[in-house]
Amino acid sequence: MKTHEAEAILKYCADIPRRLSIIRRQCATLDDEVDTLKGINMDGMPGGGLPGDSTAAMACKMDELGIGDRLRSLERQQALLKSDEALIRGQIDRLDSVHNLILTEYYIGHKKWAEVQVDAGYSIQHLKRLRNVALLAFGRGVERLPECPALLSRAYNVRETLPRADEWLEGDILL
Repeated sequence: MKTHEAEAILKYCADIPRRLSIIRRQCATLDDEVDTLKGINMDGMPGGGLPGDSTAAMACKMDELGIGDRLRSLERQQALLKSDEALIRGQIDRLDSVHNLILTEYYIGHKKWAEVQVDAGYSIQHLKRLRNVALLAFGRGVERLPECPALLSRAYNVRETLPRADEWLEGDILL
């Protein structure tokens, strides 16, 4: 595995918590759409809504809107992301302590080299050399995994779908 592939996997791992947060918000929004609990009527008495089984009404509403399928899809995505994160962190944990520190703090922690230097005790130039060694060791470890091709594919697909900061879309208003 090349260093840029290992970097893509590490950047994917760093992005997983944000993606999980988005999925949780989407699930909460979908749950709110089918929530059949009623509030309090204007007269102060608890509102009963329509008579009948609220669970059945919620299931019918979920089926009508296709929310059940979307929730199951989001749950599968969430499980896959958690599995990928555990797999990547497991490979990082197998590395030498200095390599582990560099990859964890620089790629996953988004720290600058000066901040990593404080924790590691090496010069920035030496840390950059050690990063290359760490990326190669990490890549060799990931390469041995049977999930490597799928993991690499997901890492690249995530990175490609993110828009570049300097990219303009048709119809954007430029000031």
